[in-house]
Amino acid sequence: MDTLRGMGFLALVVAALALGWLGYRSWEAKSLEREAVQVMDEVQGLLQRLQGEARTASGYRTELSAASRSFQEAQVSLSQNDYRKALDGARRSRNVLLSILDALQLPEGAGQAQFISVQGEVLYRRGDGGDWKEARSRATLRSGDYVRTAENGSAEIMFRDGTLYTIRPNTQFIVSAGQAGGGDQSIEMEYGWVDMDTAQNTSNVKTPNAVARVREDSEAFVSVDKGSSEGRFGTTRGTVEVASSGGLTRAVQPMQQVVQTGDLLSEPSPLPGRPELLEPADNASLDLEQVRELVLGWEAVPGAGRYALQVSRNHLFVDNVIDATNRTKTRATLGLRGEGTFQWRVAAFKDGMQGPWSAPRKFRVASFRSGTGEKDVTPPELDLADVKSYGSIFIVGGRSEPGARIEINGEQVKTEADGSFTKTVQLSKDGWSFIEIRARDASGNETLRRHRVFVENP
Repeated sequence: MDTLRGMGFLALVVAALALGWLGYRSWEAKSLEREAVQVMDEVQGLLQRLQGEARTASGYRTELSAASRSFQEAQVSLSQNDYRKALDGARRSRNVLLSILDALQLPEGAGQAQFISVQGEVLYRRGDGGDWKEARSRATLRSGDYVRTAENGSAEIMFRDGTLYTIRPNTQFIVSAGQAGGGDQSIEMEYGWVDMDTAQNTSNVKTPNAVARVREDSEAFVSVDKGSSEGRFGTTRGTVEVASSGGLTRAVQPMQQVVQTGDLLSEPSPLPGRPELLEPADNASLDLEQVRELVLGWEAVPGAGRYALQVSRNHLFVDNVIDATNRTKTRATLGLRGEGTFQWRVAAFKDGMQGPWSAPRKFRVASFRSGTGEKDVTPPELDLADVKSYGSIFIVGGRSEPGARIEINGEQVKTEADGSFTKTVQLSKDGWSFIEIRARDASGNETLRRHRVFVENP
């Protein structure tokens, strides 16, 4: 009888755990759905604005078509309940449309590409003879421009065809000349590492001893060692065609990589799988007064000998709080020392090869009391950047303290781990109006900013 009772209790525990897991998955899906719908609403407003602009049809027809296709694909993904894919497509469409809007504000056009986000030391230079300048979000790049990241620098760059480059630290490349009039997007990479996410067109990367042609709708990477010029070419989705200076060619399929040494290319070899993060749940919130340790857990990748673990305050993962490459277990215990919003991710190593990073997760650490033991009553900082105006569309950006909740005109805005945020706002009523930005910290303290704007519908 006792055995039966024990088995019944165990069954109840298993059922409760299963229900909890299903509940978490449902909550995560709803969160992604809300964010995807929010970004798609922004895209719809941007499309309406640009479709009424005469210069769009004459100078940016290809880019507008690419953005429209990404938006349509996002709508299909949303109808199929693939919310993450819908969100990715909507973000891609939004970035291209914002690049077009910026181009229409400049007499010389927007060039070939634009910095989307910048972290740490990132520089760019106009051609061979220009001065190096500090890169900032929405700065444009043209054929012949150089881009360089330092050891603590990383950036995201969106090309006009919708291709997204993530530039890792210690990287330098040139936006290839002769491509501005059309054709595949191309760069000449001198050293470093770039990740690519192509849209409707292919992307070419020339290295000192090879050329990689990344096919459309692919996720790939190219790395070049600064000292030896040895190259690595890999893909997690889609196809990469690699040709060496000695005439060898290789087709790299999903989850494969090829190594280039001199004029030689290795045969394609499989990459380790992408780890799935298990705990804590995404966007977990922790009270520093009650919790002093946090366990990070992930699923084991078959054949992996070790794992890399990164914990950072920014989504580009530079100047990391934790940057370990020798984890042999699938759990790590962190000591919590301060407040903030953090992101973390894991990659597997097998036979010396690093696989793709997991999708990152966030956790937030906050203290509901001040250092004196009293309740925190200090309002959060809220700094606004210049609000960009495009008739009835406004781009609002700024920064608050990490972990603060940001609302613009009553709608919650996604924030980065360092507290920065950007939101596209469309107002319908012509004339003077106000955009209200509100920051609220974990203790309920608020800071309010009101920005006066003039609305002019086309």
